[in-house]
This record gives sequence, C-alpha cells and structure tokens, in this order.
Amino acid sequence: MTERNRLRAGPGLLQRSAMASDDIYNRPKGFGSKIRTVLVGVLVGMLVLAFAVWGIEDVFSPNSTNAVVKVGDAEIGQAEFMDRFNDEMRSFAEQNGEGITPQQAYDRGIPQRLVGEFTQRLAIEADAASLGIGVNNRDVARYAADIDAFQNEITQEFDRVQLQRILAASRMTEADFEQDVINALTQRQTLPAIMGGIKAPSDFAQRYNTFINESRLARLIQFNASALDPIPEPTDAELTAFITANQARFTAPEYRRFLMVRIEPFDFNQDIEVTEEQLQERFDTLLGVGEIGAVETRDISVIAVPTQEQANLVAARISAGDPAAAVAAELGLQTPDLFDNMKEDGLINAASSVAAFEAEEGQARVAPTEFGNFEVVVVRKINAAEVPDFDSMRQELREAVIEGEALRSINDYERVIDDRLLEGATLEEIAETLEVPLSSYPYIDRRGMTQDGVEMTGFSVIPGIAADDRLLQAVFTGDIGFESDIVPSSNNGLAVFRVTDIIDSTPKPIDEIRDDAVALWKSQKRSEALTQKGVALDKRLRDGETLEAIAEELDVNVRELALRRSSPPNDVSRGVIVGMLDGEPGDVGRGPGVVPGTYEVAVLDTISNRNERVSGQILNIIREQVSEQLSVDISQAYQEAIIADNPQMVFDDQLRAALNLEDAG
Repeated sequence: MTERNRLRAGPGLLQRSAMASDDIYNRPKGFGSKIRTVLVGVLVGMLVLAFAVWGIEDVFSPNSTNAVVKVGDAEIGQAEFMDRFNDEMRSFAEQNGEGITPQQAYDRGIPQRLVGEFTQRLAIEADAASLGIGVNNRDVARYAADIDAFQNEITQEFDRVQLQRILAASRMTEADFEQDVINALTQRQTLPAIMGGIKAPSDFAQRYNTFINESRLARLIQFNASALDPIPEPTDAELTAFITANQARFTAPEYRRFLMVRIEPFDFNQDIEVTEEQLQERFDTLLGVGEIGAVETRDISVIAVPTQEQANLVAARISAGDPAAAVAAELGLQTPDLFDNMKEDGLINAASSVAAFEAEEGQARVAPTEFGNFEVVVVRKINAAEVPDFDSMRQELREAVIEGEALRSINDYERVIDDRLLEGATLEEIAETLEVPLSSYPYIDRRGMTQDGVEMTGFSVIPGIAADDRLLQAVFTGDIGFESDIVPSSNNGLAVFRVTDIIDSTPKPIDEIRDDAVALWKSQKRSEALTQKGVALDKRLRDGETLEAIAEELDVNVRELALRRSSPPNDVSRGVIVGMLDGEPGDVGRGPGVVPGTYEVAVLDTISNRNERVSGQILNIIREQVSEQLSVDISQAYQEAIIADNPQMVFDDQLRAALNLEDAG
C-alpha cells in the first residue's frame, strides 16, 4: 500500500503498559531525542570522570602494538580509532542521507582529520599531566547523580540501569563515555590555565577599532557571458569524459522498500471525547502558569527592621499614610527595597510573601525572618488578575486537551514498543500486539519519491512519509533486514521500521541524461571562460589600461564601491572584497559575481584611516571582543606548541589496515 491505513484506536487499548507521565505536554520524544539531549548536555556540561567512582577499569592502556598515532608514550590503537571512525561514518550518513565507503572517506580526508584530532588530544593530555591538573572524583560523582537523564523517573535518584540503557542506545560503552568526558575536561581545564586573565590593552583596542573601520573606495565592473565568444557544442568524447568525471550528477538515486509501524497524534483525534471538566482543568492550568491571561501581582516595598516593636511602629505609621521611604529615613533604617509585579510566593522570605498578599493596597504588615529580625511589607499597588473569556477559548482548549490525550496514548505505545524491541520482537509481532496496521511501502528515494515519480506527501491532515524528513533520514541510514529503534516523527509521533530491500544507485542511460549533461558542460565551460576573461582583464589593468576603457569595450557600467572591514558589502564577489580590503591603491581584485553567470573586476582607489578615538562603554566592549580573539589565537598557538614539543608519529600503514583499504600493508 502506498501510504498506510490510518490507525483508529483509543487510549485504553494498552492494558499492560505503564502509565504515562502526568506531564503529557512535555513527554520524551523517543530514545533518539533522549540520547542526543543527554550526551550533548553531559559532554558540554563537563560531566566527567564520575564512572571512576563506580569502579570502572582504567581506560589508558598504551601497550598496544597496532598504534595508528602516537604522541610521546601515549598512543591510539586501531580499535579505538575505528570506534571513533565508525561514529563519524554514522553521523555522516545521518546528515547526508547515505553512507560512504572507507575508501571514499579516506579520499575525503575524514580519517586523516581524526588522526589530527587524536594527535592534539594526546598532546594536551600530556601537557595537562605536566601542569598537575586533576579532578575531585567525589565532587564529580555528586554532580553526575544530579543529572536528570540518569535519574529514576519514580525515585528521582541516580539509576545506574538508566545510565547503561542510554549509553547502550547510543552505542557507547561506559569506558568510551568516560574517555570522551575525560578528554573534554582535560581540554577545558588546561586551556583556561594557559589563557586565564587575558585582557587586551586599551591602545591595542583603539588600533583594532581603527583597522576594522578603515574606509576604502574602489571602482568595479561586472560582466556576463555576453562578453565571451559562444560556447561550442561538446564532442562525444568530451561529453563522455565529462559524465564520467561527474558521475554522481548523472546517477539514479538509491531506492528502499520497507515496512513501518507508525503512530501519530492525529490517529487518535477522532476517537477522543473531551469533557467539560477537562476543558476547565486545562483552562485553569494555562491560567495558573501564565500562558493565558495574567495572575494577580503586587507592587510592594520591603523594609528590614531589627526588632518587632520597631517593626510594628513602622507598619502602623505607613498604614496611617506616612511615606515608607520617609519613615525609614527618619528611623535610620535601610532604604526600602522595591518589587514590582511580584507574584504570590515571589519573595525569598516566605512570611513576607504571605503578608504581601494578605494586606490591602496602601497597608503594611510585619513578617518575621529566619534570621531573627523582621520585615515590614508595604503593598503599594494591587495589579488585578486578567482572566480571558472561557467560552471564546473553548475550541483552542479542546484541541489542547485532544493533543495531550493523544500524546499520552503515544507514550503508552512507546513503552510497549520499547519493551517488545528489547525482547527481540519483529514488526509483525509488534503490530499484532498493538493491534495497529503494519504498512508496506513501495520503493522510494531519499526525497520520498517513488520510481514512478510520485511524491508520497499524503494529505494536509495526514502527512505522508515524504513530508517527514526525520523518518526518511532514519530509513535511508538504517540497516537492511533489522528492526529499527524507535524513531520520533516530526509530528510528535513515533515509528519503527524494517528495510526489506534496496536498489543501489546506478548510472542513468546516456540518452536520458544527454541534454542535461550538455547544459551542465556548457555552464562549466562558460564559468571557466569568465575566469579566463577576468584574468586577462586583471593583467591589462596592471599594465596601465583604465577600468573605464575596459568598461566601454564590454559595454558595462563602472560602479563606485565603498568598503569597510566591519561591514563588508554582501552583493559583491568575495574575491573582490578580499582583494580590496587587503590591497594597496591601484591593486586589482576579481572573482565570480554573487549573481550566477557573472564575473567582477575592481580597482582600489583610496584608503582613509578613521582617527577618531573611542572611550567609555564602547571602548570596553571593543576590548572584550579583542580579548576573546586573542584568547582564541593563544589557544591555537598553545596547541601547536605542545604538539611540537611532544614527539609524534602517524602510522599510515596501520591506518589503512584498520580501514581495510586495498593497498593496506
């Protein structure tokens, strides 16, 4: 079937599933989103070395004999390198919709880049050791225990099983995870130790400001293919060579056929009955959290008073009409603290919050504090609550309730699917357990297009597979013949699929692609001819010809161009901008124009320095910006220096052997 029959099932179907969280409007969107949130949050937030406290073995074992890269006495073996390489390949496939072979990755420089990253990491670790940088494991363990993603949903305490489950879903071992966070912490502690306290001098900031605001005037011409000789038709040999060199452009896409269980919120919309009580409850919830209307707030003043007797006196005088500030000044008390639009329970001292909402406007109340003194709370103004009309929001509330109930049902389904996948169930068995359709999709490409050119977009109410790039990306990066993990859809639903067959991408017949190939060949030749024309004009200008004379020859206009480093124009060739900003008067800059099929040539005329000096807040902002840039430069120089100080070796034969390349060994 081209698009699956829609599910019609109520939320009470899953009798054996666990109850969903009460927070149905913020439910987890499947394992994938959990993993991404946890791992990114953990790594960036420096959740590091906690596992050492829990008894994980040391991961440093520099005694292997198959090193890919070695710095000093530390090395990276083939196994560790391939773990990182495979992660990179999975990421590449997810981002691009298709994978590549190790040879293609090598040709793109991906493993070479990873070697560079490992080299840098090992060098920084060596320098960190020489600096004596370490970590307090107890503090890190306590920090780890506070990470929400690693806590049990019921007990709200650290759950090792939850930790292992998340790492397993992301294809990471505990040792892998420990090593990753060790690396992150090492760099985050080492680099600040080198760069701490960097502050650009004021004079340097002044010079930087002058540099970026330097004004330059130039003249520019732009020409297109009309300035060229006509591009001839390609010969058969030229066209064949061009197609061979650009095979990817003339290759039929990969097609995949698959089965899928897909559950979306709109599957439940027609079957959910909404009661008046649910509408009122949703209305009250939205009102309470401030999403609609406005709760009552108060403008108050708070005066700190040492004794209750004096506090009672202050409150009585203010309630009688004396200004709070005048009373405080007369009695030698601190100036009143002012709080505007304060909500209930908005003050740190709970008793003062209660007093603030018990008093009438213009009245004062006394509240004790935990420190033995007192606060006089003065209500300056009461801002009444704004409650929207319930009936006018009835449809909106109904849709919100239906969405919440649908998400609650999907959460129930997700728990059952997750359990069945862990048990090794097939899609057919999962569909039978849930009593939902198992959809069979025809061969489609990465865009959701069938072999007949039909795009499976579905309908506005029921979007098809082509309308959900998340699902398409998962299908085209999944392995053939295996049930996938739970994949969150773009509509807050979920899916599980199994790729059943793949038609590999193949070159298209020459008769089918000839016209497109000829057009592309001519476009490339035209671009090359424009560049050759620009090079020739560059030489003529440097030999003494004027830009105006060349413009007249080409029948184009001369444009006046003003440039400044702080705000370069966005409608001019990058080559022209670089040439004009880096050159001296009389220099020529050129490059392909921003408008496709055009080319630009410019001559720099004048440079004027702005000598005005900045001060105050503006100077401070510039100093901060320059200081940040200096920190980045020093960081780069530091990393290069420590790499230079540590003997390093890259074993290309081991690298190629690990990748199983043809000429390995």
